[in-house]
Amino acid sequence: MTEREEERLRSMKEQMDQIPIPEEALSNAIRAGVRQAEQQHTRKKTARRLVWPAAAVAALLLAFVMTIRVSPAFAHAVSSLPGMSQIVEMIQYDKGMKAIIANDYYEEIHATDSDGTVTVTLNGVIVDQSGMVISYTVDSTTGMKNPQIDKIELYSGNVLLEHQGISFNYPSEDGKMSNEQLIHYNFIEPLPTDSQEFELKLSIRDAEDHQFSLPFSIKKPVAEGKVYELDRKVTVDGQKLTIQSITVHPLKVAVKIKEDPGNAMDILQYEDLRIEDGDGEVWSRITNGMTATQDEDGTDLYFLQSNYFEQPDLMVFRMNRMQALDKTEKLVVNTLTGEVLETPSDGKLAVTELSPTLVETQLRTGPEFGYGYLGSAVDANGTTIDLSSGGAWHIGEYSYNDMRFTNGDYVNPITIHFFAYPNYIEGDVTIRLE
Repeated sequence: MTEREEERLRSMKEQMDQIPIPEEALSNAIRAGVRQAEQQHTRKKTARRLVWPAAAVAALLLAFVMTIRVSPAFAHAVSSLPGMSQIVEMIQYDKGMKAIIANDYYEEIHATDSDGTVTVTLNGVIVDQSGMVISYTVDSTTGMKNPQIDKIELYSGNVLLEHQGISFNYPSEDGKMSNEQLIHYNFIEPLPTDSQEFELKLSIRDAEDHQFSLPFSIKKPVAEGKVYELDRKVTVDGQKLTIQSITVHPLKVAVKIKEDPGNAMDILQYEDLRIEDGDGEVWSRITNGMTATQDEDGTDLYFLQSNYFEQPDLMVFRMNRMQALDKTEKLVVNTLTGEVLETPSDGKLAVTELSPTLVETQLRTGPEFGYGYLGSAVDANGTTIDLSSGGAWHIGEYSYNDMRFTNGDYVNPITIHFFAYPNYIEGDVTIRLE
């Protein structure tokens, strides 16, 4: 970035800082916007995303751009590749992605399919044993209105690759004739390193259904993950955990953590999981795409930025701070009668709206809390209730989260589990990887 560009950004930020923001009006506007988005996008997504005020987003972006520098040579190399705008965005947040591009591990594809109105071009992929990042462009002769993705399937040869999660954004809704997007496809089982032939099947719907089939092959060998089998038992503030393994892939580092079922607390979020080298370089949690998942046996899998191409002499896994909540703390409501039966004892959570199809809450979190905090909802029979949508936003000291149910066909009262909560435990876990 040139000095002139930096000065322009500073000037823009100063102007924005002078704009008064009426909190009550902003709250109402955000709530209306979230509900409009929920009505437009009723399909649940794998990746949890937050809704923020436009002014806050702009300020964050300005502050971010002013702290990130990419060398002109590197920027030129990246810009010369087709369909790279979304990849460049990922690079800003992820050291592993930058290393992938710098080490020529991204592979151009240029597979295309069209139904005469809409054309999908697969620009390139990044594939390792853990998953695949797919860069693609959607071109429309008329501009797509409110497009939805109904199906994403990835095949290796003729075998459907089972996934533990897919994250993606919908193509642009503003009628743009062309836009680029990414798909993060996370495999359940490690992909064989000799895999070469693939096919992406994609279904996009606006006023019509558009079906696409994109066979493609890769020439680069699939990089094999580096596995560190640990089975290391640790204790943090009385809570017992087992760090089972750490696997380093080009796309991400996968950390397997098993919580002791006898723990008094549920660990909700590991705030500062990281890999450090001997020079103090840090690879922290992934902030885009899929950030975590859970195996059927309850083992948690967390994803960090990758140092696969760095090969440091010393590599240490560390964690110190976690969000944790006593297992007795929960939110229990009767959506039929409108009663709030239980909330966490710290008094930070309030239910602001309640009906058979909507639970809306407010949580005092402080300004730095960046999570949607409501998880799954279970009825009185222990059956998980289907969600039609959910939104999360933040204003000042408070975070907001709502859940919308497909219908009220469940047995009250219902229990809502927490995905995150501003209650913390701390310790010092340090494990050398060798």
